Amino acid sequence: MSSQTGSGPQLTHVSVIAEDVAESTEFYESVIGCEPIPTPTFGNQEDFHADEGIEFQIVRIGDLQLHLWNDPDREPERTMFAHFGIHVDDFEAVYRRAAERGVFATVGEESGPPQVFDFNGTAQMYLRDPTGNLVEVDYPDVDALDHSVFDDVVRRETTGPETSIYDDIDVSP
Repeated sequence: MSSQTGSGPQLTHVSVIAEDVAESTEFYESVIGCEPIPTPTFGNQEDFHADEGIEFQIVRIGDLQLHLWNDPDREPERTMFAHFGIHVDDFEAVYRRAAERGVFATVGEESGPPQVFDFNGTAQMYLRDPTGNLVEVDYPDVDALDHSVFDDVVRRETTGPETSIYDDIDVSP
């Protein structure tokens, strides 16, 4: 019997620190449109003690999961470029909700928020979740969007191949 699936490596989930798990869960549900799913409660194990104030929530992002953990022993650090990206079906609605909450992020010196980027035809915006994690929100066709919704659309200058994050991803309904 083989212990191989034959499908090759695939991303199953991303795990991020959430200072306040309930607040972060509400952010990902209300702003991004993720779905909180039933999440197991961890008991005490030799290397993991749930009674030390550790909280955990899973939210569904398409076929994958985002794991939100608080970590009482760790200070969250703010990063400039480390992030994860999420495709959304209604980019304008996410933009409006992000604007209402004032959660746009600055990425680089000339990207004052709120801003939408055209990266090789893909629409991108950057948000900070309640803990400060950088979240990239993506849509496959910047030209299909109503540009009057946005304060600014900046074309990212690139060289080399015209690569898009959507090259190998099917987001059709």
